[in-house]
Amino acid sequence: MNRERALDASWKAWLKENIGRGCSRPELVGILRENGFSLSSIRENMGVAFPIDGTPSNEPLQDPKLVRQPTSKLKKVSTDALDLYALDEFMRPKECDELVALINHYLRPSTITIESEDKQFRTSRTCDLSLLQSPVAKRIDAKIARTLGIRLEYSEGIQAQRYDVGQQFKPHTDYFEPGTSEYATFGAERGNRTWTFMVYLNEGMAGGGTTFLGIPHTFVPKKGQALLWNNLNPDRTPNAATLHCGEPVTAGHKIIITKWFREHGSGPMFYDD
Repeated sequence: MNRERALDASWKAWLKENIGRGCSRPELVGILRENGFSLSSIRENMGVAFPIDGTPSNEPLQDPKLVRQPTSKLKKVSTDALDLYALDEFMRPKECDELVALINHYLRPSTITIESEDKQFRTSRTCDLSLLQSPVAKRIDAKIARTLGIRLEYSEGIQAQRYDVGQQFKPHTDYFEPGTSEYATFGAERGNRTWTFMVYLNEGMAGGGTTFLGIPHTFVPKKGQALLWNNLNPDRTPNAATLHCGEPVTAGHKIIITKWFREHGSGPMFYDD
């Protein structure tokens, strides 16, 4: 992917519209970078709206509130390789259905943050929920942050992914590999991804499991259930044991939402309560 191209007229109009709507500016930068636009062109077109760098935090990443004060619905996968949990009934069926109805109207082809010649590496479609200014999406976004215990200022905007028959996401990690162009593009300002919080919005499809290859362990999609894991080791180096994939859907479809948290933000990392 050529990451040095400048914004064309249609993307300039898209950027202007979403700045005017009050969308998250770091989120806008991230989407533009994913679609191959140079940082200098983005900065030039955003002007004073270009977000300032986040403030680094040295707080431990291993113990957000949900992990420190677990509920009976939180189950840890029995492994020393990574911090991986399943949280049952995180979302009510009605909440799931409300989001699904919204997501299906705003889908685009999914992208990846690394260069790959494999056109089948990730074949889902994505919905940028955080850009829609939807009360439902905003409520779920805040619910994820509050439940995990990490403030929104240390997170990326909530996304959704839809997988239809034959679609998949081959083995990958969510962190950015330090020292690579990927990290320079996506991690230089806000640091690496720390926790991933993913929620299944439907069930009953064939295939579509989430497999962690290093353990190994496969989760079968369960409506309203959240999976959460820490992508980094205690010393903040990437944890290769978080390698996972979205298995191909063979019947029906799968819809999930995903929220990633970051090392750098503004203010304290954790909520007080």
